[in-house]
Amino acid sequence: MTKTKNDLPPDHENNVDARPNKRTRLSNTGDGENDAGTSKDVATNQNRDKTKEADTISIGRESDAPSISMTTTKRGTGAVQPTQTVRSVLPNPTKCLMEDGEVSEYDDTLIDRLCKLSEYTNSTANVYALGKLLPTATWGQYKPVNDCSKILCNPANGEPLTIWVVGKISKMWFTKFGNPERQASMTIMPLSKTLAQQSALLLAKMSSPALSVNQQATQVIRTIKWQNAKNSDAGSEAMLFDAVYDARAEGSLKTYSERPLWNLTDLKPGDLILLEMKMTKYSKKQEDKWHSHAQYEMIAISLLDIGEMPDKDTQGISPIDGLVI
Repeated sequence: MTKTKNDLPPDHENNVDARPNKRTRLSNTGDGENDAGTSKDVATNQNRDKTKEADTISIGRESDAPSISMTTTKRGTGAVQPTQTVRSVLPNPTKCLMEDGEVSEYDDTLIDRLCKLSEYTNSTANVYALGKLLPTATWGQYKPVNDCSKILCNPANGEPLTIWVVGKISKMWFTKFGNPERQASMTIMPLSKTLAQQSALLLAKMSSPALSVNQQATQVIRTIKWQNAKNSDAGSEAMLFDAVYDARAEGSLKTYSERPLWNLTDLKPGDLILLEMKMTKYSKKQEDKWHSHAQYEMIAISLLDIGEMPDKDTQGISPIDGLVI
């Protein structure tokens, strides 16, 4: 696997550590609640609490054209910048979160569980499935301590969102020559092609300036993870990502401290996992101007099903029956 220069955001020191350290218990996915009214309540509270700092502008009409909602944030004296939300980027999110062809190999019990995970929301814990993202979610506010300005947050409480997505592992990059790499990455194929396309659009439009959608990125979802300690120098030793859990048993998705552990090195392409992540952005200088690019950062990996062992690479060599020379 070849890594490009773009994989290494220059503002590494500003990345927020994503190691699971929350002890908030998530309700059992079997009893998971879908907060259908959450977005309306959040939008109401946001407008009530922040009338001095933000004005809400609604653009569009109730017609065939999708409505766009933006919040204008005042910075300094007279400077007004529109802040995009998930709703403004995805006014009509896909309803296809799982395709039959992607889950045909699994039994009914697992399929039922995958449906619950794909639709899971928990507003108390700020956890949302990728296909059920909080519509009002936007980039957080700047804080001198625990800055969240580069993380997708819930504007009602200013807390980062944890995003869940289920899929099969496509590629993994955690080590180089047997040693932990500074920046790890994992690519998965979600259970819905339209969800992958929607994810690519979200990342492109939440960047500034907005990016064109990479057609290759519309088929998979890629996440990264810095394996160096936060604010460490380039020479510090990387620590192998270890927030990996065995969640194959129904009901095993609990608080991180209560989940059975799984060895990262035992994961392989084809394994079905629940990937927990957050959306962040990093700055990159292009043509003497700073651009921000949105990306996903890993929080935890939970194994849901072990895939079949991939066929051995024969490098295109086929046996020739009856060959005798």
